[in-house]
Amino acid sequence: MRKVNQNAVGSDVYALIQRARMSELDRQVAVDAMRIAEAFADAVFWVKEKVAAIGTCFLKPSVKH
Repeated sequence: MRKVNQNAVGSDVYALIQRARMSELDRQVAVDAMRIAEAFADAVFWVKEKVAAIGTCFLKPSVKH
């Protein structure tokens, strides 16, 4: 994630990564892993919302006897 996006998000995790004592290569790997994790979480949330939206289309109307 670019530094501009990290500041916009205001995430404490990115601040911790920036303050941690590690090489620049390790820092970049950690930031990339966070970006991948965020993308995965966003994708899972998107799928959950789409399944919930589609589920309402398949509900059977109740039949009263």
